[in-house]
Amino acid sequence: MEKQLKTITKLLAVVLVLLTVFSVTSILSLFKQAPAAQSAATTEAVSEDTTAAEDTTAEGETTLEGQTTAEGQTTAEGETTAEGETTAQGDTTAATTAPPANTIPTTDAEILAAYTKVMNQAKTMKPGFTKKEWQVLPEEERKIGGAVKYLLPLAEMFMTKGDPEVMAKGGDMREFPIKKSSKGCLLTNTGAIKSADCEKLPNGNWRITIVLKNEVNPEVYKEGQAKAPSNTGNMFFVLGKSDIDNELQNNSTVKRVIKEANYTMTYRNCKATLEYNPANGRIVSLKHYTNALLDMSGRIIILGQAQGTAVLEMFYEAYDFKY
Repeated sequence: MEKQLKTITKLLAVVLVLLTVFSVTSILSLFKQAPAAQSAATTEAVSEDTTAAEDTTAEGETTLEGQTTAEGQTTAEGETTAEGETTAQGDTTAATTAPPANTIPTTDAEILAAYTKVMNQAKTMKPGFTKKEWQVLPEEERKIGGAVKYLLPLAEMFMTKGDPEVMAKGGDMREFPIKKSSKGCLLTNTGAIKSADCEKLPNGNWRITIVLKNEVNPEVYKEGQAKAPSNTGNMFFVLGKSDIDNELQNNSTVKRVIKEANYTMTYRNCKATLEYNPANGRIVSLKHYTNALLDMSGRIIILGQAQGTAVLEMFYEAYDFKY
């Protein structure tokens, strides 16, 4: 996930993202491996798959504490958002004081505070654990026609498959789970939360589940920042549009292949599930799930005009913790 960015394509945002993150050497190699794709002449128009409920406010719009719309969403004065969506990070920041010990948190602020405390403690204590990371392009979510559809199966070759990786106790925790951050959670904006729950399990552990509202083109945390410039990026590892744009604009190989690239990535219902021991704050297991709707259009050399949508799901699991 941290390999150097390589040449990428905007034949659709899915392949573009995968080539960026998983370091494929060249878009030309894909064309060589997909003769069926080369022979196709046109692509079909994108299915009208995206509804208002999947849209978010434009980048840079902010929310103000105390200004709310229906469904409890917060927006800047005079601005509105669709149900289940959120604006940029850092506007409606609630107090993050956890309830007294042995008292199950109930409010969004209390649950987020408890989650943050446990995650940050893990970063400091550096336990050993086993992790798995993998990605999926659900076939039923691929709204791509013509030549481009033949490249999606090829993109899957560059995904990780969820093979377990053992992380040694006392090792580098900078990749857990927010890459390059000294903190395990940077989110403080409770207005970004769609739902939050904490339940006591039969074994005495507590399980926190947090689901975030939709967010368009969230940016990833970058080393040296106080926070990521997005809500989603302050809790999850996301694919930053700025990194992809840099490849589109500055990679000479990509520029020879991709023309007039336009795309958005809408992260939807991203979920964190944390089980931990409330007596000592030690993690038992952690699951992160992100779902990105990729809506793209552009002109690709050889393939012609491309347009469509797809969904990229990313999974992160950590378990078998040893403190």
